Amino acid sequence: MMMNKRFGAGARRLTALFALSLCAVAAHADYPDRPIQAVSPYAAGGANDFLTRLMAQNMGAVLKTSIVVENKAGANGIVGAGFVAKSAPDGYTLLMGNSATHGTNPTLYKALPYDPTADFAPVGMVASVPIVLAVDSKLGVNSVAELIAYGKSHPGKLAFGSSGVGGTGHLCGEAFKAATGLDMVHVPYKGDAPAVADAMGGQVSMAFVGVASAAPLLASGRIKILAVASTHRSGSLPNVPTMAEAGYKDLQFAQWYALFARAGTPAGAIEKLNHATKVVLASDDVKKSLATQGADPEYMTPDQLRAFYQSEIKRFADIIQRLDIRTE
Repeated sequence: MMMNKRFGAGARRLTALFALSLCAVAAHADYPDRPIQAVSPYAAGGANDFLTRLMAQNMGAVLKTSIVVENKAGANGIVGAGFVAKSAPDGYTLLMGNSATHGTNPTLYKALPYDPTADFAPVGMVASVPIVLAVDSKLGVNSVAELIAYGKSHPGKLAFGSSGVGGTGHLCGEAFKAATGLDMVHVPYKGDAPAVADAMGGQVSMAFVGVASAAPLLASGRIKILAVASTHRSGSLPNVPTMAEAGYKDLQFAQWYALFARAGTPAGAIEKLNHATKVVLASDDVKKSLATQGADPEYMTPDQLRAFYQSEIKRFADIIQRLDIRTE
């Protein structure tokens, strides 16, 4: 009799689990059946916010649902990433992560409130924005070689701006400094825009910033862009050489952006989200919108994105440790 009771209890538990699994399968098949939240871990108006809204609008059309953007800014993307890391693993909360949240932060900050690998399920890459070297026109230099010659003959006179300590622009500037042996001082700003504005105004000699922040200012004649830190020339600046063309092939730095969900999100939801990114990034209208920001569309599968950002964490860790870059 006791055995029958135990068997009955076990059968009921199995039945309940089976019912739950059927519900889960049905839910995955219907995904998405309500609005999705897309978190930009930076303030409104920047590149991350722009890309989040662009993808939300167009992916929502593909998925036949609304995707609502929320800005949860603070601490170099840590606040927003931490929020998504604690969300439900159901595919209804997404993060527009980037080269800080899933690249430099794991090395720069000792106590992150999230684990970039364990807490997230990669959805797909979105775009990359190469870093450029923009200089004050009053320096009178027209190439990387001329800048180096100027720096060698004016020791202690060069200062470079970036979007902040540990950002991709800062790392690029420090790597450039190490590769060329120039005596340069870093001046951190709260974003690319004020950094390149001060380069244009002569408060700093140069700035390492995203191409979208520098390219529109060329017409003023007050800055010059000497090089792009990418493997190929930027579509926004086809006449500007790469760092490799200038003789520094290892100086490859870009601000990249990718979508992530909470770890444990059903594979079916991830598959649908990734398919939506592929469709959206193939759109001519989206490509044109990305070009206005100097961004190149970069589609990846979830597995490709996982391998990519994990390799970026290792690459940035080597640079940060080798150059002794600290947030304090």
